[in-house]
Amino acid sequence: MMLNFKKLKQWEFNYLETFNVKSKSSLYYYFNFLKSKSFKNLRGDVVEAGVFRGKSLVTTALILKQLKSKKLIFGYDSFSGFPKISKYDENKYFNILFKKKEISQNHFKEILKLQKYHKKIKSLKISPKNISSSADFKNTSLLLLKKKIKFFNIFPKVKLIQGDFKNTMRKEINLPKKISAGLIDCDLYEGYKISLEIFWPRLSKGGKLFLDEYYSLKFPGPRIAVNKFISENKNSSLIKEGVTGGFERWSIKKK
Repeated sequence: MMLNFKKLKQWEFNYLETFNVKSKSSLYYYFNFLKSKSFKNLRGDVVEAGVFRGKSLVTTALILKQLKSKKLIFGYDSFSGFPKISKYDENKYFNILFKKKEISQNHFKEILKLQKYHKKIKSLKISPKNISSSADFKNTSLLLLKKKIKFFNIFPKVKLIQGDFKNTMRKEINLPKKISAGLIDCDLYEGYKISLEIFWPRLSKGGKLFLDEYYSLKFPGPRIAVNKFISENKNSSLIKEGVTGGFERWSIKKK
């Protein structure tokens, strides 16, 4: 079945679990960067930490295919849900971030509002495993993702690496030699910490890592990990890309 990705209707994007890159989605600025001239001129492949059901990974591969780019996308995920949760992922760390003025008052108000909704509607106990609409992300499917990759005929562009980041990302065979761009979308402190440590040395100058949970109402861990990383790496620049859906969108650029 031949599909013209550019002509899909919104219900088709929804059913196929792909992004409509023309809409201002949560990854609008990431996809725009992948289509930019500056990205084209960067050395290296694309990485994604936290694949889940492949919505962003498949969309990225389709963009690379349409651009006739030689770049590949490396997707890292356990495909079994959350790993061990760090203490920094506990909800109380939002209070600490606010007291340290590492999140704004408006941001903190939104966090408290979500907590109120959660306690009233879902559960009195808030934990990293129940705060997200996807819970602990066990509703993933490597088989489904492989079917989507075959359906869109993008398998030459995709390399999937299954397993815990602390094991898979530390093996040379599982990493591109150079990285031009990446998406970190793994929700938790340890995933962000490991991804930043491993990806950064390979990131080309001018390359960007987009941070899906730097502005989060659910998970404090990513902001803690990113702030620590920025303080220790002076060749990094934290960038507020813009706002979509009421959420700030951030990236780190290598100077």
